[in-house]
Amino acid sequence: MNLKLILIAVVCLLTTACKDKKETVQNNTLNNTTAHTWDLPDSLSTERISFTLGLKQAVAKTSWTGFGAKKTEGTLIYFNGDRSEIFFPNEKVLQTLDTYETYSADYVMAPRTDDIPYHMENMLSFDEADSSQFYFDRPVEQYSTVEEIHQFIPSVESTEMWTTMVLHEMFHHYQFNNEKYREYAKTFISALPFNPNDFRTLAKEDEDFLPMIQKENDYLMKAISEGNATVRDSLISTYLKERKVRIKKYSTEYPDLEQVEDFYVIQEGSARYMEYKSMLVFSDYANQVDAPIIKGDTMFKGFSEFKEIDLNAPAFNYLVYAGATDYHYTIGFNILRLLDALGVEYKSELLEHPEKGLHNYLEEYLNSRRN
Repeated sequence: MNLKLILIAVVCLLTTACKDKKETVQNNTLNNTTAHTWDLPDSLSTERISFTLGLKQAVAKTSWTGFGAKKTEGTLIYFNGDRSEIFFPNEKVLQTLDTYETYSADYVMAPRTDDIPYHMENMLSFDEADSSQFYFDRPVEQYSTVEEIHQFIPSVESTEMWTTMVLHEMFHHYQFNNEKYREYAKTFISALPFNPNDFRTLAKEDEDFLPMIQKENDYLMKAISEGNATVRDSLISTYLKERKVRIKKYSTEYPDLEQVEDFYVIQEGSARYMEYKSMLVFSDYANQVDAPIIKGDTMFKGFSEFKEIDLNAPAFNYLVYAGATDYHYTIGFNILRLLDALGVEYKSELLEHPEKGLHNYLEEYLNSRRN
């Protein structure tokens, strides 16, 4: 079975109307970022998207320089009630619309492009059967409004939390804008008869699989917080051995498990890492009297939930808990945090060599310590 659609999802949507008056909107919502001008309507939708793009630059500056090279990664569709607001539309997207109203080259509005109740995803298909779709061979972000997301995920109570989710998806777009990463996904991963749904099935139905994953995750978590270098190296070594045992146990029945898992550990782990880094930016803003705001947004809470980010707290522990449906997110996130703690440079190489699993960086680190 081909992986027809690489679809990175959560949920989201925005509410706002396009005013008749045409106005240039400047994205200067986040401090210490360069101001950029787009020709967008004066609306809450624009304020929220512009705020997120400002956050993109702020997070890039602190955590992943390459992510800031482009002011926007490309087309994004903002589902707002019975319409779709399309920011930075490309020609392929415009060609697939039956009808739309043009505001500028940066923005068009169309009747709702599907009847799916919520969106938070990066859409991309390499399947020729989807060649007429706007997301064929080119990623497109899709989001529902904060208000609609809240209906499906009650814990999302603020525009700020919604924005961290959007940032996660924007980072996926950034990943697929990397030619080598995208080509690897298209040529190797999408052709395999195994995908993340099979991870979930294994984790839910095999009584041994998830406990083994969680044991590996525990070693990673201990290594992150361990101050003694010798003990830390031992924890890393044990993690690698435990991972190897698990892969060997399941490789006969699932020969593609390791390659697919390695890819999605990178994909989702790095996106979650950036999601977390955006929370840290918000934590800084929560303690600043001149922090940026989104005017007139009743869902904007002034960063109050981000004043203290404790990964053991209920609001944030999903980031580090290896669950049945998203263990690859967590393993990747924790390996990247561990690589940061070790001082290992990986960001310039990660997307350029997606065939290299994150565990390989840990192996190289241990080898360098032994030499």
